[in-house]
Amino acid sequence: MAFVELEDGSWINPELVELIYKTQLNTKFWAAAMTNGNPALITDNDRVRILKTAGFVPIKKEKDDEQ
Repeated sequence: MAFVELEDGSWINPELVELIYKTQLNTKFWAAAMTNGNPALITDNDRVRILKTAGFVPIKKEKDDEQ
């Protein structure tokens, strides 16, 4: 089980995310619908981290990570 640290300092478990959606088209915030029924407001960067951790987006290796 992998947790993702969000930009606000809280943590989220990607396995409990059912849906990621935008609450309004003209905002920069997203919402993550959780299995417990409580939506979590996340940023675009948080969304990318969650998708990468869940395996939906390949994670690029940085040059520093190759050591």
